[in-house]
Amino acid sequence: MKSFLSLIYIFTLFASTPLFSQEAKAIFSHPEFVEGFNILAKKGYKILEIHQINTIDNKSPFETYALVHKDSIRLIKALKKKYKNIIRIPVEKMIVTSTTHLPGIEMLQGSETVVGFPGTDYISSASFRSLIKKGSLKEMGHQEQLNIELVLAAAPELIIGYAVGEKPKIYETIANSGIPVILNHDWLAQHPLGKASWIYLYGALLNKLDRADQLFSNIHDQYLAAKKLATHAAETPTVFSGAMYKDVWYAPGGKSWAAQFIQDANANYLFNNNHTGSDAFGIEYVLNKAAQSDFWIGAAQFTSHEEMLKKSAHYSQFDAFKNKNIYSFSSIKGVTGGVLYYELAPQRPDLVLKDLIAILHPELSPNHSFTFFRRLDD
Repeated sequence: MKSFLSLIYIFTLFASTPLFSQEAKAIFSHPEFVEGFNILAKKGYKILEIHQINTIDNKSPFETYALVHKDSIRLIKALKKKYKNIIRIPVEKMIVTSTTHLPGIEMLQGSETVVGFPGTDYISSASFRSLIKKGSLKEMGHQEQLNIELVLAAAPELIIGYAVGEKPKIYETIANSGIPVILNHDWLAQHPLGKASWIYLYGALLNKLDRADQLFSNIHDQYLAAKKLATHAAETPTVFSGAMYKDVWYAPGGKSWAAQFIQDANANYLFNNNHTGSDAFGIEYVLNKAAQSDFWIGAAQFTSHEEMLKKSAHYSQFDAFKNKNIYSFSSIKGVTGGVLYYELAPQRPDLVLKDLIAILHPELSPNHSFTFFRRLDD
């Protein structure tokens, strides 16, 4: 992946080549894991395609953005005839709306470009917490809902948003004010590496696609190496997940990213089906399916056995409870209470998989230092 051409070189190209004549081409080292977007290289600029929500197979309709170096004045003017959305890069001021957006930006050394976030208490990263304390990263609302007055006062060059269901109307209001809004659908990607691939979005916006490709390739290689290590395990343990809310047991579906982690860690996920979202079960079904399971991974927000029993005596009926083989990611938090797993795990699936392999096959990683998971306390 090459850097954007210098302005002089672009002028040279214009003299000999029609502006839009070059066929666009993909730029990823591992395109098979890219989910929900595409980036294409053209002469002097890039095309970013964000695929529509719930249709992220990279063949669905998409929103198109032309990414052009801000010094390329002539090119920007020419592209306005062809593209509705033009982003001048590198972006120097942006607002992001999910903690999952932060690690990729930080890995690309772009933390200081983030000037606003709605619900800053959810942020765990020490780097971003320092910016909050300094006052350069400001509160933009509450519970991840943007406040339009605060957004306009921050004067960002763009906003990276997300949508669960219909696109929030606030995004249309912001776009009408002249601030581009790019939707990030990382949460819809089903493969762990598919979520991590969204680092390319930040690489494109920061004009650091080369570095983004290097970082993703390293995550990719580390993930597949860990997956290969897990195949050397002597046994394939059984695993279940989730917890009860009122009288219903909620757990990740068999084709969800959480289930993919367990499969890649060489374990048998007992709620194996074709569902990509969350499943809802009765307690009788779960007991019949998982009472004798070896491990319980991801027991909601619980951090102790005592806390679990206060909610439901049914939990004590599982062997994983009796044998103290319950592992949770909920106890690792930032200084203001944000759960690290929710923020960092989508960008670093290799670290998640290594944690799980150390839990399920401790003989393969005897000296492992855990990033996310802890065994529940008594």
